Amino acid sequence: MLTRWRNCILPYLHLYRRSISSTTRIVLKENLSAAAYKPEVVEKDKYDQWEWKGLFKAENLSDKPPFSMVLPPPNVTGKLHLGHALACTVQDVIVRRKRSQGFNVLWLPGTDHAGIATQGVVEKYLQSKKGMERLTIGREKFVNEVWKWKEKHGDTIFQQLRTLGCSLDWSRQMFTMDPKHTNAVNTAFIRLFQRGLIYRKKALVNWCNALKSTVSDIEVENVIINGPTDRVVPGYDRLIRFGYMYSFAYKLCDPPSEEIVVSTTMPETMLGDVAIAVHPRDTRYNHLVGKRVIHPFRNTTIPIVADDFVDMEFGTGAVKITPAHSKVDYDIAKHHHLPLLQVINENGCMQNAEKYDNHKKYDCREIIVHALENSGLLRSVKPHQMTLPVCSRTGDVIEYLPKEQWFLSCSALNERAAQIVKEGKLKIEPEKFVKNWLNWTGDDRDWCISRQLWWGHQIPAYKCSVEKNIIWIAANDEMAAKQQASKFLRTLPGDIKAERDTDVLDTWFSSGIYPFAALGWPDHYYNEDYREFYPLDLLATGHDILGFWVHRMVILGIELTQKLPFNNVLLHGIICDNKGAKMSKSKGNVIDPIDVINGISMSQLKEKTEEMHKKGILNKDEMRKALDYHKSNFSNTNGIPQCGVDALRFTLLSQDIKSHFVNFDVDMCHANKLFCNKIWQSVKYTQLSYNKLSVIDEKITDEDLTYFDKWILSRLTDMVDTINSNMDSYNFHLATKALRTLIYNEFCDVYLEATKPGFDGSNKKIGFAHAHTLSAVLNTSLRCLSPFMIYLTDELIPKVPAFQRNIIVNFNDSSKPYYDFPRTEDFSNWKNIDLELKVGKLLSAINLVRELRGFYGISNKLRPSIQVSTSDETLMADIKYNEQVVLNLTRCGILHFDADAVKNCVSGILDKDTKVSVEIIGDADSTIKAAKDKLKKKIEKLQDVISKMEEKLSSPHYLNSASEWTQVLDKEKLLTKQRELKQMKRLI
Repeated sequence: MLTRWRNCILPYLHLYRRSISSTTRIVLKENLSAAAYKPEVVEKDKYDQWEWKGLFKAENLSDKPPFSMVLPPPNVTGKLHLGHALACTVQDVIVRRKRSQGFNVLWLPGTDHAGIATQGVVEKYLQSKKGMERLTIGREKFVNEVWKWKEKHGDTIFQQLRTLGCSLDWSRQMFTMDPKHTNAVNTAFIRLFQRGLIYRKKALVNWCNALKSTVSDIEVENVIINGPTDRVVPGYDRLIRFGYMYSFAYKLCDPPSEEIVVSTTMPETMLGDVAIAVHPRDTRYNHLVGKRVIHPFRNTTIPIVADDFVDMEFGTGAVKITPAHSKVDYDIAKHHHLPLLQVINENGCMQNAEKYDNHKKYDCREIIVHALENSGLLRSVKPHQMTLPVCSRTGDVIEYLPKEQWFLSCSALNERAAQIVKEGKLKIEPEKFVKNWLNWTGDDRDWCISRQLWWGHQIPAYKCSVEKNIIWIAANDEMAAKQQASKFLRTLPGDIKAERDTDVLDTWFSSGIYPFAALGWPDHYYNEDYREFYPLDLLATGHDILGFWVHRMVILGIELTQKLPFNNVLLHGIICDNKGAKMSKSKGNVIDPIDVINGISMSQLKEKTEEMHKKGILNKDEMRKALDYHKSNFSNTNGIPQCGVDALRFTLLSQDIKSHFVNFDVDMCHANKLFCNKIWQSVKYTQLSYNKLSVIDEKITDEDLTYFDKWILSRLTDMVDTINSNMDSYNFHLATKALRTLIYNEFCDVYLEATKPGFDGSNKKIGFAHAHTLSAVLNTSLRCLSPFMIYLTDELIPKVPAFQRNIIVNFNDSSKPYYDFPRTEDFSNWKNIDLELKVGKLLSAINLVRELRGFYGISNKLRPSIQVSTSDETLMADIKYNEQVVLNLTRCGILHFDADAVKNCVSGILDKDTKVSVEIIGDADSTIKAAKDKLKKKIEKLQDVISKMEEKLSSPHYLNSASEWTQVLDKEKLLTKQRELKQMKRLI
């Protein structure tokens, strides 16, 4: 305890001592030495200091309320990409705010062993670097090589997460192949087996020939083929063409003159056809149901059956049934008690196909089509759209094969998972994904949990046999398996032969128990972490793995712990580029967040991309697309400009993370780096302004605050309320918008300028009033900003000049490891809606002057006169009272209220009561005419654009075909154009 107290308090003692010894009410802080914000300087060594101080460690037996989350474990093979950056920033912002609100936060880091991905990476590494093949060196040696690779490369992504500023509790770091997690996985399997929920059966699975393993649905990418397309397929030294529909005839046994035509995109599978199906109400084929046709390549006949599944309108209305290689056909075959004939083996070669045995399936395709043509049975070969199931790991075409595998029975578990959401016990945000949840839990298919890999959790199940009697037993070791098997086989354990299953468990199974296994289950009765932090308070992850991971955590959590693993789920969108295209290697639009943080030139981008091609990360086409993308997007800036971590984090959360897709724009990120500099300069201005104050103890009250002091405090109150409400509801884009609006537009652009006359004037009370306000607004704003911009705020908050007692708000927490997060109720007294309306109108008049200056090209070096003609007495009084501020903000010389006081002027209409005019210095006539002609053309062009947009948005086709989200975005674009037109018209 003493060490933790010293680590937390010592860094702040010098500030405390200086405030006590000061002879004035001002607490002077260290001045900013750098003239501008430099992220590489601000970010240097900060994270190491935070970690060294133990700021991210959760405490056991703490008096603080607990808040817990787990980081969705990235693959141990992984490197940080923008998807990770988005997910981790969302979570980090949540936990940092919770800490600053006084919670005892546990954010647990871990990596996933990622069976398929890791095995693939290490296989490529061994082949290219050591010339070693997995099958040649054997399982034991290969697994040892994987562990060596993991020890060398496994922490890469953790170091990158540190760079991003993720405040994870590294003292609790774990890995899904750690002994404790392996024990939890084995325990989970055994208990589920004993309860009858895990069983073994033969069924159709997704088979990848290249991996020699089953793969989960999430690892299957359904590629749309729009007509004839050549693709690279592993195992072939030539391109394979897809995108054809082959139609051929089956001749009836009786009468032999009659035939029935079927169509397929995979003619080689016809060797495994066991029936032909037609719709029972299809009058074309009613007379054929129950009859048999002759199989042209097997010395046998197959039946014609009737099934409602058949689409009478598609193709010929007759469908070939190949149950061993089609999931739909498999279900039909079970319904009609048809045999299962497997004609493609695990190596992608033909079997049970007589003279075609051992031919590769795509080689066999050409032979079969040629044979059908020669026998007069081929009716047509036509281009056709098709969906090709491709393994996302290898690019191989997925084969559906019947295999004996382990399955988890999901029906009862799914019913409970659906019910808890319906009852509101599990809340999914955004709510639109509840429908997806209910669809997923409404699927009665059981989960195939076994994989034919070498890297992973070997299934703790043993095939126990005595002579021909066989039973499968789930157990921790061979002896325990024999002991249990002896009860069923009715013999002594020593007489039993036990062989452990060589398969491993699906990675999603071990990830499914992650929330409770990571906290100590099944030894949870002795684990403080489990008792204090389970169930988790929140799970945040991408919506694309709702069914694959979130669903499985819920069903396993309820079954194994009798508790929901978490009560709240936050789903965020998928990262896309600035044009809304999903980032992928195939599109070439992947952006490395490290390149955004540090910056990278075009030449370096090219070198990096070419090196990725050499290492096999990108193929030639992917490399070309990446280089083209870089050229079209980053040439103007000669690469990606340096933005820093804070700008990256702020930009990622400036988009609605709950949208289906989250766009990322490098230009916006760089603009946010400039926003960081704006904040930096505001602190420098505050420090310089404090230096102008007298050392005399100037006593003031809130009554001494000026018109603009009270206005900015009212706006601050609104911002704090907006921040808190939107961060509670995870609408981070609204929170960042509120921060940017207040800090950039209102504080920096208006308020700071409004304070200059006060600090330079002779009335010291005004200067002190501004100083109190500056300190309060900056301190509060930076604290609200701190979960987003972690490095900048850590640098600046201690350097904001302050008072021992601020008349506006006090943050007396310099000894705390975290800065208190501003609460709405602490600022509610400063809310003044009437004043905001008055200042809003005053600022509109100022902005109109700025617009006129900009439109008519009046240089900022000139100080023209301005004239305000208004019948609004309140506005008139406000402008007169703040005359010097108005002139300062408009960069003008003299303010007139008399009609026609300013000659050679241009005017703009503020509202029905007010007109503002600005003097044109120089050749007024030609300047005005040229500008107005230009403006009229712009207005006409904009009116035409708006008219076309309105026509499009009201058309029935658009309303029926465009998605709801597209319509929302298009309406926002229309409103923006309409506002732009309104602004232009007032300058005429």
